[in-house]
Amino acid sequence: MAYLSHIGIAVENLDKLKPLFQILGMSIEGSEEVPTQGVRAHFVPLLAQGVDQPARVELLECTDTQGPIGKFISKKGPGVHHLAFGVAKGELDAVCEKIKAAGYSFTFAAPQRGAHNMRVNFVHPATTGGVLVEVMEPG
Repeated sequence: MAYLSHIGIAVENLDKLKPLFQILGMSIEGSEEVPTQGVRAHFVPLLAQGVDQPARVELLECTDTQGPIGKFISKKGPGVHHLAFGVAKGELDAVCEKIKAAGYSFTFAAPQRGAHNMRVNFVHPATTGGVLVEVMEPG
């Protein structure tokens, strides 16, 4: 059973968004560089969803204008980038096979390492009606 892990939001100016989250009683709990994606991810926890960890907003700050987030901001501007769903450790490959068998395609041939050492892959938005969906499991 999958659960909502996070909502990824591409940001152009993180400093403009931080005060709003603080007013709402939320703050960045940690940040992590993901050099392969040209991004610095900042994690804002949300209410617990009945899983081991709360869902998060993941603020994606561009560190490489030629990386996926840099290209996204250049083309579409800042905003919601993807929805991420987690599965239990050891289930990602089987879930990806089911997704592929249903006619969807992925951005990577095989899962890659993402933030928090998670194994991740992205369902290509051309096959989902324009929504980028990340599926992930603990590494």
